[in-house]
Amino acid sequence: MSFWLGRVWWVGVALIAGMLVGSVDSVVNHVPVFLGEVSDARAERGSWSQVAEFASLILDAGWAWAALAVLTGWLASRNVRPVAGSARAAVAGGLSLMCATAAYYGTDLLFDGGTWWGWVTRYWLIGSVVLGPPLGVAGALIRRGGAVGAVAACVVPVGAALQMVLLPPTPESRMAEPVQWSVWFAAVITIGLIACKGGRRPRTASPVEPV
Repeated sequence: MSFWLGRVWWVGVALIAGMLVGSVDSVVNHVPVFLGEVSDARAERGSWSQVAEFASLILDAGWAWAALAVLTGWLASRNVRPVAGSARAAVAGGLSLMCATAAYYGTDLLFDGGTWWGWVTRYWLIGSVVLGPPLGVAGALIRRGGAVGAVAACVVPVGAALQMVLLPPTPESRMAEPVQWSVWFAAVITIGLIACKGGRRPRTASPVEPV
């Protein structure tokens, strides 16, 4: 039993990470409800609601969920051969997004009632199945280094910067501009670090698990 648990640890990581992201996203979205400020204009809410608004605008963004799949794919591909690592990463990326979606709408259900298995849930679950695996594989490709690894590492920061241009946060929020500048700054710094490293491969290879 311990042998098999050691081989599938990455499945647990994907499930837990997805559940955490989805549930935390739902909770921060409901902070104004908890504080009785949901009827106030977004720009007029109190400090705690503004902090939650900042976190909500980050966690609700598509690039943040893409980062979840890339990260779990990167973790799942650790210490295995490239082909096996890519397969693991694809599964981990899909699982993490599916769990995040299930946890998000499950937590919404606890707060708001209604039905969990609605068309919106099904839509995002399908999206998780379609987009999660390639994003997970991108995480695995980061470990290869070189040009391929550098391009894969740029997927999330470039996607984040583009989303801030094409789908910026709603201007009704006081946190819209701080979020935009924060994301742009983080994206530029991340891409700069990737460029400085030049996609170099690690000097020593990690031990490879048997397939």
